Amino acid sequence: MTAGVIPLDTLTAPERHVFLSPHYDDIALSCGGTAALLARSGRTPEIVVIFGSPPDPEQPLSGFAKWQHERWGVTATDAIAHRRAEEEAAARLLSATVRVLPFRDAIYRGERYTDDSALFGEPAPDESALPVEIASAVRALLDARRTTRVYAPLAIGKHVDHQLLHQAAVDLTREGADVWLYEDLPYAARAGAVDARLRQLEDQISVVGLVRVGSVWDVKIDAIMSYRSQLAAIFGGIAEPPTRDVIDRALRDYGKTVGQGEAAERFWRTTR
Repeated sequence: MTAGVIPLDTLTAPERHVFLSPHYDDIALSCGGTAALLARSGRTPEIVVIFGSPPDPEQPLSGFAKWQHERWGVTATDAIAHRRAEEEAAARLLSATVRVLPFRDAIYRGERYTDDSALFGEPAPDESALPVEIASAVRALLDARRTTRVYAPLAIGKHVDHQLLHQAAVDLTREGADVWLYEDLPYAARAGAVDARLRQLEDQISVVGLVRVGSVWDVKIDAIMSYRSQLAAIFGGIAEPPTRDVIDRALRDYGKTVGQGEAAERFWRTTR
């Protein structure tokens, strides 16, 4: 879909820029260039990790969660601390702040999501209230005295946590919040993934435009490389082996495709 370039003064106009991240890593991956550009322009990107709290120590981990820890090279006791440290390292490169809300990753929410088909399927029916709870928690962070833009996932790829956060963002938009939806990477780089999501949403979204990020591209890639425990898992089938050069090339190719020849990040808004 053709999109115009968002002028820098439009991008930077709000006083606050709050980036809602389903997990540790999503902002650097999906819109790290925009965050870096805002920081370079004198704004402070605020990253809010939604599903970043530790597992319940009183609840046994599922086999799926244990398997995830094994491929990340972490233990149950240090998984969140390790991922939080990676997030802080990336945030320093992006000149951003980090806050974590009290929600747990899907793999830590009991036996609801115990394989990839469930994790990338429909959210569990008994979690239907989660978007309302998330929207309430985000709303509590906002300040009516300062103009604020919220950035949230379009939910390309169908990870349940991305879907739940997307619905919360829709709720915030209905309440009058200024919300831009980013394209979830690296899911968006998979052939047909964006088109599939757009077909699902039909006439419920419209394109805002493109943010040219070539001038801060290396910062974005450096931030992504901070997530050493995640690279092999998240870039499987997209950038293998997950070296800096291979990841750079895969994401740059996608950025140039949406950016009509120049590396860009594309944003949308809901019309619901």
